Amino acid sequence: MGISPLRYHCPSPLSLEQHSKRHQPSPVDEDDEDSIDVTNEDPSPPSSSQLTPPSSHLTTPTLPSIFEPLGGGVCPPGGATPPVYLTRHESVYETSARLLFMAVKWAKNLPSFAALPFRDQVILLEESWAELFLLNAIQWSLPLLESPPLFNASEHVATVPNGKASQTAADVRVLNGVLQRFRLVAVDPAEFACLKAVVLFKSETRGLKDSLQVENLQDQAQVMLSQHVRNHHPTQPARFGRLLLMTSQTRNIPAARVQHIFFAKTVANTSMEKLLCDMYKN
Repeated sequence: MGISPLRYHCPSPLSLEQHSKRHQPSPVDEDDEDSIDVTNEDPSPPSSSQLTPPSSHLTTPTLPSIFEPLGGGVCPPGGATPPVYLTRHESVYETSARLLFMAVKWAKNLPSFAALPFRDQVILLEESWAELFLLNAIQWSLPLLESPPLFNASEHVATVPNGKASQTAADVRVLNGVLQRFRLVAVDPAEFACLKAVVLFKSETRGLKDSLQVENLQDQAQVMLSQHVRNHHPTQPARFGRLLLMTSQTRNIPAARVQHIFFAKTVANTSMEKLLCDMYKN
């Protein structure tokens, strides 16, 4: 069974509130069309009593030039803004589908990504969807001080056959450990945006037509992440490397098992490749 993009439409446009002027980093050359502006920060965090993370926790910094989402965001102005965690009764599968759809739309609305050959876009999405999804899931779960449903082993084990319950529980515990590391470091939205670009633009992916451009885009994402860390976290010289290492830990669970944990009942017999293609085209 496929997932209707209309049902899992993206919430609000992906943009951050402007950071105060005293925290502006060194200017970036506006003539470099591959640069990423990460000058913005996340507003104050929500109270621990909130179940629904505010839209600002799944936003990207303002990305000028080819890195700016088309139309200023993924959703049309004035569109509805449904939260990802609508109710406590919504299944982890429904929430997961929303987050995956948002990740695909985020990539689709990057002009730098859309400018690549279409086949390269498809290959990059197929290669990185699991990491993009997990980064989205982690970002949305950070404001939830109670156990986030997506990273709660009991939420997943209750819906899988007994023969696979132990493996599922072990995988979810590993992912929960990754979530806790991101929480401990207090990764901000600008850093999340750069990390998503780093995992999306993988030049080593086989079959790419324009691997040099993909490599350039990934390099730019890492440069801007480094600049952001230097300007906004000057007392943490090891933060840049730690962020990249933490992100690499999202690959500890193979994509096939991520699919089984979060999408088994939603996707059914539909392949992830077909699902991603359907999401990307709609």
